[in-house]
Amino acid sequence: MKPLAQPDRDAFRLIIVRRNGSEILLRSSESCWTLPCVQASRQERLALQLTAELNRKLALRAYCLFIPSIADLGKNIGRRNYAVMESFAQNDSAPRGTCWVPRAAPACRHTHPVEDADVIMQSLTELDSYVSGAKAGPFGRSGWLRELFAWTQEQLNPLGLRVNGSFRQLNGSPRFSLIRLETNGPAVWFKATGEPNLHEFPITLSLSRLFPANLPAILGVHPSWNGWLSEEASTSTLEQFSEISIWDKVTKELAELQIASIGKSGALLDAQCKDLRLQRLTNLISPFVARVAEFMAVQEKQSPPALTIPELDFLGESLREAFSVLQDLRIPETLGHLDLNPGNILVTASRCVFLDWAEACLTNPFVTFEYLAEHLRRSNILGAEGRERAATAYRRPWRSFLSPDDLTRAMDVSPLIAVFTYVVAGNVWLSPDALHNVSDAGFLRALTRRMHREAVRVAERSIRCSA
Repeated sequence: MKPLAQPDRDAFRLIIVRRNGSEILLRSSESCWTLPCVQASRQERLALQLTAELNRKLALRAYCLFIPSIADLGKNIGRRNYAVMESFAQNDSAPRGTCWVPRAAPACRHTHPVEDADVIMQSLTELDSYVSGAKAGPFGRSGWLRELFAWTQEQLNPLGLRVNGSFRQLNGSPRFSLIRLETNGPAVWFKATGEPNLHEFPITLSLSRLFPANLPAILGVHPSWNGWLSEEASTSTLEQFSEISIWDKVTKELAELQIASIGKSGALLDAQCKDLRLQRLTNLISPFVARVAEFMAVQEKQSPPALTIPELDFLGESLREAFSVLQDLRIPETLGHLDLNPGNILVTASRCVFLDWAEACLTNPFVTFEYLAEHLRRSNILGAEGRERAATAYRRPWRSFLSPDDLTRAMDVSPLIAVFTYVVAGNVWLSPDALHNVSDAGFLRALTRRMHREAVRVAERSIRCSA
């Protein structure tokens, strides 16, 4: 009997192919044929888990191609999960208890449960559509990993490095890829992005050229895949550290990176960084307040209470005053990162490297610091004293531009502006469907309440300071 999936884990039936999709791996027994099955946590990267579990259970190295688009096959099919994978080795013997079966063999039509046979046929048809190009997605095709290894080797030849065949796939889907390839020296990373993150490709290439000290070196570019090969700068991310000195180092280097971007607004916008300069954001305050009033009006839950029109008007006025503070201080607008978190900051002995620039923007610099500070507040790994030290380290490079009092004024309004910037940059609030989407509507209301609390805090602080 197969083990039942645990509450926070899902069972995945695996459709594993080889030899350009001409063969499929099935478990064999005296009474039936079945698909191999593994479990995966909902909170962790799916491709990484599926490949690791398959290797652990069957000693089979494979990689993910796609999650099949399954047509309605009955009321029970919705409770099942499937993934299409490809064996890296094309001619090895099948793992014990399994067989490589031709896709046209009767066994593929007589699986248990019976619905799996239809899923197999649909998945193989979908695989064919990626191979033929009828469906877009270079990483849904059979054989793409072998092509990647060959291309990577071409990029590494001038460096005297050779790939050794070992890999770790973190993201597997037809249009996105994130995979670590081992060599006889340092490992390398290949990343590719599709819609809606096509812009991460030109942004990453531009930033690596403009700021080589704080981005991984680019070793090769694959335009047709919208992908790039980069060095492995470190295996240590900031989330692994609780030492105050490390966080001081990171926040200081973040400020220095932003200061280095001053005067490069044209290059950042040309690279497709989002335009979130103060004047553009200020112009969005009135339409945002009017739109979010609609979300509050349709709230059905009594708690937490919906914000009233006077409360929303107060929020709008508070945002205008906060933006006015930053504009009066004439703080230069710099490179920003709307998804800066400890998981995409690499730490080495000599430098910090910032990754995942799909949410790169041109905006007030302190907005980006607030996103990192929010992770510190939530984790509380440093405590209040440590958070203040990290903030002090961030402010120190900015003393060449602002007096201590002006820095305090700017940092005081930044939490409010950071939440607003995050909300309006996503454009969900403008979507006609968001009003009737329970998840989107609830999320927007929650963030608006957060903004209102920040606005109240700023107002109360202002009253205390003037008393």
